[in-house]
Amino acid sequence: MLNFFITLISIITLIIIVIGVHELGHFLAARKFGVHVIRFKIGFGKTLLSKFDEKGTEYSLGILPLGGYVQMLGEENPLQGTEREEDSQSKQVSYPEVSLGARAVITAAGPIANFLLAIFIFFLVFLVGTKELAPVVGYVHQASLAEQVGLEVGDRILSVDKEEITSLSELNDLLVSRIGESGTIHIKFLKEKTGKEKAGSAYIQDWLNSELDQSIIRSFGIERFSTVEVSEVIPGGSAEKSGLLKGDKILEVGKTSVHSLTHFVDVISQMPETSTLFLIKRDQNNFVHPITIGFDLNDLGVKRGLIGVGIKENYDEIPEIIVFSKKGPFEAIYLATEKTYKTIILLLDFIGKMITGSVSSENIGGPIEIGKIAALSAKAGLLPFISMIALISINLGLINLLPIPILDGGQLVLIAIEKIKGSPLSQVFIEYTYRIGLLLVISLMLFAVFNDISRMV
Repeated sequence: MLNFFITLISIITLIIIVIGVHELGHFLAARKFGVHVIRFKIGFGKTLLSKFDEKGTEYSLGILPLGGYVQMLGEENPLQGTEREEDSQSKQVSYPEVSLGARAVITAAGPIANFLLAIFIFFLVFLVGTKELAPVVGYVHQASLAEQVGLEVGDRILSVDKEEITSLSELNDLLVSRIGESGTIHIKFLKEKTGKEKAGSAYIQDWLNSELDQSIIRSFGIERFSTVEVSEVIPGGSAEKSGLLKGDKILEVGKTSVHSLTHFVDVISQMPETSTLFLIKRDQNNFVHPITIGFDLNDLGVKRGLIGVGIKENYDEIPEIIVFSKKGPFEAIYLATEKTYKTIILLLDFIGKMITGSVSSENIGGPIEIGKIAALSAKAGLLPFISMIALISINLGLINLLPIPILDGGQLVLIAIEKIKGSPLSQVFIEYTYRIGLLLVISLMLFAVFNDISRMV
């Protein structure tokens, strides 16, 4: 019930902020050029709340939180309501009456507002300061790209394709940029055992061009470095019988050092009905602890080891793995702008790869996927949540700039055609383009929802 409540609040907050700012951009630009705004609405469908201001603008909240719009006098859009009959409207400026340049500014103001929101959020994040994980390898999966490169546990990745990195998030961004590509990924890293820099490479062929079912870093073949801590001891399990306690740090299984949750699970899974020794850190003391590993059966009926514990990552014992960064206001605004720009370029590249078929369209997520991401980020804390809002805001801005009629990008195309033509477009032409655009948008939304449902089953 609590998870549902968190998810619901996260989605509502996300929609109000991201869509509200987008429509606010249109609204402020329209007011700047004197265009009368009939309705400012967040959500579609039946109106739940409604209020009018002194200029006659209606502010309302719809029952379906899937978008929003600003309806201006003289503007027609199949997603918007009908205009109210008002005696004073004849004295008010309509959208078609202003210049093409003013209409272009009004139309582009929504996506621009989304980009500015992202810059503002990233500015706050850099100003407050961030804690991120260093790109240190905690585990290398067999037959992976990371293994081809020559990475081992404890190695610190220094650069990807000659781009220097200092955090796992930067590693993730650079690997994302290679999705759907063929060629070579070049990695420079610092060996934990010798302290010397080394370089390696891995060949990729249409890398991850199908649906992504795990993190990019894991797809590359590594897990993040951490201490494995017991977060829960399940009654009746091997761990309880052997005397393991909540808060114990597991350093070794047998004589194998473990520095990631995945590695620990893999090691235990391969040792059903086996007696072994754990190296445990409890309080400030290390000691060897005997344990007999239990088992259960997987879907194929094969035994796999388990000890009956919940585990979590702990970084108290390895503070050097945490990268803390806090910037001054001038550097923060520069970095925020740079991050927004790089994210836009990355998303444009990803969209281009989808269009060309280099990346599967199954990666398109809909409202269910967005809700899951919002809930997870909200549980992670305020900074992760507002950072997610910034990323969704950039996505919304870019999507609205696609040249599809009824979206802002399509509106800009129609304005450009009218400018080149030198006269207004016919009402029939505009009506047909809106119908086509509406069909495309609905089809895209249905496809995204289908993808969401497919991931759940």
